Amino acid sequence: MKFTPEKKTIKTMFSSYPMMSIPNFQREYSWDKYYYNTFFIDILEGIKQEDKKLINTDYFIGTMVFSGSEKKDESIEVIDGQQRLTVITILLSVLTNKFKNIKEEDLAEATFKYIKTKDDYGSPIPKLKSITSYPYFEAYVQSIEKNDVEPATEEEINIKQTYNYFESELEEMKLKGKYDFNENTLYKDLLIAIRDQILQMNVISILTEEKDSAYEIFEILNAKGKNLASIDLIKNSIYSKFHADDNAKDKIIESKWEGIKTTLRSRNPNIGFATFYRHYWISKYQKTTNSKLYDSFKKHIKSSKKSYEEFVEDLSTIAETYMEIVSPNIDDYNNRKEYNWLIQSLKAIEKTFGVTQARIALLALFELKFKSNDKISSKAFKDAVNYIENFIFAYTGVLKNQANIYESRFSKLAIKLRESENKSDTNNILEEYLYQEFEDRYPQKEEFLSGFIRLRFSKEESPTNAITKYVLNKISSKLNNSEVYSIDSSIEHIINEDISNDNTLFIGNLICLEIDLNNEASDLAYEEKLEVYKKSKYNQVRNFCNKYPNFNENDIEERSKILGEYYYDNILNESN
Repeated sequence: MKFTPEKKTIKTMFSSYPMMSIPNFQREYSWDKYYYNTFFIDILEGIKQEDKKLINTDYFIGTMVFSGSEKKDESIEVIDGQQRLTVITILLSVLTNKFKNIKEEDLAEATFKYIKTKDDYGSPIPKLKSITSYPYFEAYVQSIEKNDVEPATEEEINIKQTYNYFESELEEMKLKGKYDFNENTLYKDLLIAIRDQILQMNVISILTEEKDSAYEIFEILNAKGKNLASIDLIKNSIYSKFHADDNAKDKIIESKWEGIKTTLRSRNPNIGFATFYRHYWISKYQKTTNSKLYDSFKKHIKSSKKSYEEFVEDLSTIAETYMEIVSPNIDDYNNRKEYNWLIQSLKAIEKTFGVTQARIALLALFELKFKSNDKISSKAFKDAVNYIENFIFAYTGVLKNQANIYESRFSKLAIKLRESENKSDTNNILEEYLYQEFEDRYPQKEEFLSGFIRLRFSKEESPTNAITKYVLNKISSKLNNSEVYSIDSSIEHIINEDISNDNTLFIGNLICLEIDLNNEASDLAYEEKLEVYKKSKYNQVRNFCNKYPNFNENDIEERSKILGEYYYDNILNESN
């Protein structure tokens, strides 16, 4: 292993190294406020005030690993250090802008040269090249004339948030007030001191011309630490196998990896690679903690090109299934109406209840249903999904219990389902690892009712609105002998909503009604509302009209219990 460790400052590193390129297999910029706030405070605390002078002190920012040669190459690859280099570049960019704002153009240009320089022909060269955030990073951060562009990815949002944070913290009054600098200190001198503190930070730079050595050093430095996510270590292990491949498979792997990220963002920009990977792994291989995911990967996946290729290919395939679960669309099923129930169920689990752990079990169920040959019947699949939905609703939505029990149990279920060889196996696994496994947490009737009757709905956007609307739609659909909700339904307060009167908000005072009829009944007295209700095509509304020719506050609690009992007996336990 040939490498050259060298103590440098940020200034000497940015000056001596050619363009530093972050390859697209590296993790994207992901620092949140905790990290860039800590970084900023460390910089400020390194600046001392003595006799009204600002003095910079030594600060060690850690080790960075590069592949290439500062003498031979036009650019060197950043193997480890991309997060720190990105945040440094952002902060220098903000400082450049601050110098410009106070008409210190020379200082602005002197600072900007650490962000972007020019070659012998006058063409601009960024000191840090980020492929994953291009062209946003260059336009927003690496331009002396700021371009107001909107971020389009999670990484770009993180970049903008970091930039805006530094922009705010570097305001003159905040620096002198919040961070206790002498109010008589010139603002220009403060900015210079901050810039110089950045440039004087010490780093151990490890540069090797051999990529194999760079990846090995990277792994040694990070495998046992807590600063690097497991997914980044896994990505490094995979890429290190292909970087020198004669058949350009490194490009294929890179493309596949980027394709996975594109797939995840295609329907929901908030779905991160790390979250997807964790659910994928514990659904297929082993329940483990985040910190042990890398160790688990090394244990289960053979370190060979063939195994890694197959692994990345599988990740790519499962990513598509994952998004069909997270953001379902009827187009996924060629607009076949018989899957409307599934779309509805998945949306309830994801959006109404917000329980992401269900994806672990659903991935396995989807694989059996849509990727395997005859290993699960349509009925068994439907019953299992409905059971998961019902259990999550009862356990989390009504009883308000935490969802931490799900992960281990869903992992065990998913792994077992993947071992199934036929429908009989699948049925036995579902019986043992789903229905029996969750039985101990399934609520008893009285326990369920005590939570159910407290469900409420307010047009003032009560936090429980989504769950209550879900319940009312389920009841209405059941009474209409329909598997899916009516698209024209809305929630009607039988006795007009009164924020000062909790009784009017409880579920016993609520009913599903067509939107146009709801608008017609708005604010009417009950006797007048009843005439509107009689126009409804919903069986629940018709039954209500027959049962309650008169309705007052005293009926609300009783009706809440009736609705709860009906839900428990006819919906919740239908698949139990």
